[in-house]
Amino acid sequence: MDLRTVILYRSKHHGNTKKLIDAVVAAHPEIDLIDVATLGKYEYPDLSSYHIIGFASGIYYGGFDKDLRRVAQECLRDGDNVIGFMTYGGTDKQNGRDLDGICRVKRATLVSIYGCVGFDTWGPFKLVGGVNKDRPNQEDIDGAVEFYDRIVEDYGQIFIDERKKRDRRDAWDAAHPAGGLMMNIKRSAKKIAKKFEKPADDADEVDTSARTDSEEPTSVARK
Repeated sequence: MDLRTVILYRSKHHGNTKKLIDAVVAAHPEIDLIDVATLGKYEYPDLSSYHIIGFASGIYYGGFDKDLRRVAQECLRDGDNVIGFMTYGGTDKQNGRDLDGICRVKRATLVSIYGCVGFDTWGPFKLVGGVNKDRPNQEDIDGAVEFYDRIVEDYGQIFIDERKKRDRRDAWDAAHPAGGLMMNIKRSAKKIAKKFEKPADDADEVDTSARTDSEEPTSVARK
């Protein structure tokens, strides 16, 4: 199966998310990995060749890393298939909703997100030495690998087939540019006008036969 996957990640404080991603890539070395921290502010990778696009991050202030979100907003396009990985200190059921929102706006498909708790020393947690000190543990890490394996098994061939269809549409659109909104309006107007055009023969017949009842034929003068 010629399935191409890229995972973009941001793991800031304790490397919680990096532990998950490293395990997934170790099991699947064909996956491309991009650390968003290495990208310039206006540097955006080309993700058009990938069947699966992964975004991985710790949850900061209730959401994915802001730079990771910025890249997702810039790079995702209609029809992309997205998966997520996240680690978090609390257990907010709304974790990941921001990535879901970005995918909806960009008309990409968020297939699923894998998440687990991780070591957290943010804010008041620092006073007690942090929480979830032993997480992610091996079970969490193995779960991330199993999550990716299930995605590939259940959807891998579907993603490949759908991408072929999208590539064909893209190729056709490139060879037949629509010309923008105004061109479409003009094209539609011409089609409508053409429906109301009368054949040339009918027009001539109307012109030669047009005469009012009051008109008299011209007569020859009598002597």
